Amino acid sequence: MQPPSPHLSASELSVRLGRQAGPILRGVELELPAGTVTGLSGASGSGKTTLLHTLAGLLPWHRPAEVHGTIRLDGERIDDLDPGQRAHLLATALDRPEAQLFLPTPADELEAARRLSGPAGRSLEPVERLGLGPLLHRPVRTLSSGERQRVVLATVLSAGARPVLLDEPTAHLDAAGVRAVAGLLRDHAREGGSVFLSEHSGWRLAGAAGSWLGLEARRLREVAPPRPPRLPAPPHRPGATEVLTATGLALRRGARTLLEDGSLRLHEGEIVLLRGPNGAGKSTLARVLAGLDRPIRGTVVRAGPVALLMPSPDLQLFATTVAGEVVSTGAGPRDAARVLRRHGLEHLASRAPWTLSRGERQRLVHAVLDLLQPAVMILDEPAQGLDGDDLAVLVDLIHRRAERGRAHLLITHREELAVMAHRTLHLAGGRLQGGEAAP
Repeated sequence: MQPPSPHLSASELSVRLGRQAGPILRGVELELPAGTVTGLSGASGSGKTTLLHTLAGLLPWHRPAEVHGTIRLDGERIDDLDPGQRAHLLATALDRPEAQLFLPTPADELEAARRLSGPAGRSLEPVERLGLGPLLHRPVRTLSSGERQRVVLATVLSAGARPVLLDEPTAHLDAAGVRAVAGLLRDHAREGGSVFLSEHSGWRLAGAAGSWLGLEARRLREVAPPRPPRLPAPPHRPGATEVLTATGLALRRGARTLLEDGSLRLHEGEIVLLRGPNGAGKSTLARVLAGLDRPIRGTVVRAGPVALLMPSPDLQLFATTVAGEVVSTGAGPRDAARVLRRHGLEHLASRAPWTLSRGERQRLVHAVLDLLQPAVMILDEPAQGLDGDDLAVLVDLIHRRAERGRAHLLITHREELAVMAHRTLHLAGGRLQGGEAAP
């Protein structure tokens, strides 16, 4: 049997962003045959999102950039088409679901996607397998990050047998969502489509991608599938002093009950994970614990300041440079340089935050919160955009801070993080389990 002919390809692709001195991509050669799922790995800031945006036509149309080279679909050049024209040929899911949803409800988004894809569109199978039935007529603004990501993935995977570009498709998904996406990707390839996905936690989709490419030194090369990092257990025991106590909490979103009579205690130096399915109310609980929202009922007592890392780092970045974000905390030059170095951001000090990769923006917000020295840090999906090495560095930082007495509550779907915490809470069906366990 002859191998499938190339479906989407790029040749001699080079990209330089804005005023950067050199190219972030240089001479990239890429072949994505029909019927395949190809993974893309690489360090934060290596250019993975840039490559996907260039293929989709977002560069240079939506951001200043110099782009050279050719992009072809079934042998025909498409690099002269704008993003709207390419949207009829390629389906793209960005790394920020909230930036791709514009209509009132998921049903409206899916109908718009169906019209865009025309008769080539698939059935509603992705909607069913991603569990979107109960969400179809809810306002998009009331959905959790994971539920929004499911909506975006359903729209692109309902587009028929055409190339699909996915940027961090599992970033907000629980384990059931990841399994559903993996199955849909395999089916999409079997039906003659192709998938090119960038994923830092590629081991979550190990059974879906048939091959992996690594982006290193501005070029692509074949690499082994990513493996989860080996993370250490906490090197210390937490203290007995309570630094955050929540009692009898009741939380609702609209008419939905998220939590009824929930309680939890965090102790000095304790590291606790909070897990649960998409839409269970984890981020809502985080905002209440941090004091940004009020519960319907119940009390929260804080022994000191509480810092919250939100699921979208863009909501917490305001300065014009990376160094400016750090200095905005009141840090002096020496402390600013120290924290940038600790978080691997010193070489980006003069860059604008919006030009950073998602992982770099995530690390920047974490650096700013680090300087505030709160008694409790609540980190909502802190592993987004982080590769295995970055994740190991983050875990080491959390362990060292916890040894000095700072409590941490991590909201995550990443199973590999369980070992680095003292205990795990579960929020599902309106109940919080394990919240009052002893440290």
